[in-house]
Amino acid sequence: MKNSGGQNRRRNYFIKKGFQAGFIIKFCLLLILACLIMFFVSYLFAGNTTTTSFENLRLTVKSTSDFMLPILLSSGITAVVLVSMATIVIVLFISHRIAGPLYRLEKSLEDIAGGDLTADVHLRQADEVKTLAETLNRTMKVIREPLAASKARTVELEAELSAIRDALGKKGISGEDIERIVKPAEKKVQQVKQNLSFFKLSLILALGVALALSPACNSAYASITAGGAFSDGSDWTTVKSTFCTIFFKDKVDVRKVNDKIDTYRIDFGLSEKPIRASKDPGDEIAYKFDLIFFKVQEILDMRPRDLHLNVRIYKGQSDLDRVYVEIFNQDNKFIAFYIFKLDSLFASEEKISANVMAHEIAHCVVDHYFSVLPPSKVAEMIAQYADVHLRD
Repeated sequence: MKNSGGQNRRRNYFIKKGFQAGFIIKFCLLLILACLIMFFVSYLFAGNTTTTSFENLRLTVKSTSDFMLPILLSSGITAVVLVSMATIVIVLFISHRIAGPLYRLEKSLEDIAGGDLTADVHLRQADEVKTLAETLNRTMKVIREPLAASKARTVELEAELSAIRDALGKKGISGEDIERIVKPAEKKVQQVKQNLSFFKLSLILALGVALALSPACNSAYASITAGGAFSDGSDWTTVKSTFCTIFFKDKVDVRKVNDKIDTYRIDFGLSEKPIRASKDPGDEIAYKFDLIFFKVQEILDMRPRDLHLNVRIYKGQSDLDRVYVEIFNQDNKFIAFYIFKLDSLFASEEKISANVMAHEIAHCVVDHYFSVLPPSKVAEMIAQYADVHLRD
């Protein structure tokens, strides 16, 4: 599970200095005003009375107001100083819980104004204005999805215009006539595409929408994954096996991943085993994934046809957490996860193991085996069963 408490801690309590300083000064002035009012009221009420006292063995008669003036002044000043100090500390902590979230909201709004719609505002449990942050996140989600759909539609339109060009050419229409017919529509599509390019969206979100929209976008998604680019457009190292295409994010240590996937006794009792290609770490990992697939299918007695899974391995768990937030707009609580609609398994070099992969691969097998997906709790129980009995 992700422990985000240390990462989100703000040790600088003066985040918005002007706001917090003004907040503290106003509270202190209000406190001083209250003390002055109490002082003058007490002084006025005591003005019409007298008080006797012994001073140096002498009986002294004074106005009560004159008698109480030194006491009121000393006690009032002491109270104002001590209570002001306590007020400064308390108000600083209270204002910090407001100023911090406001600062985060301001930065998020600046990013939105610049066209960046990828990030959500995540506040700490004790922070104020959480409702405002949640409202902003919901608003951003409502905006992101139609924009992602529009971007996917431009891909469709480009493909359709290209098909129209080919069809007109096959009918013998001259190039000039084709340009006259198709060019205005292409310019409009390019203009829309240029306008949409101002907005930065999560590529995972865009691909998810694209997959739901059309076969044309499916082919675009296939070309992206085949090239190894994903999410941030950077290069991936790719290894293919019978059941998987495994993508290693840059900086992932393939040898370390290979060492962490311990396949001891996994091949025990298997009626069918994969073939080892070589002792290269990448080929070893491909062999191990196929071995886990064979074992999970045998444990569950489920062998769906045409099963193929994209496995994406990131360097650290924090990288995996960011991807989860991009997809689901909420914090990640899992050390690995599988998404049926993307047919992809996501893991990290930091937390990868044979049992973790068996658990997620079991989800893949279950989702492809049943024509109607089982309830999530049932699927989770089946995945746990495969994990527990992996080495039996």
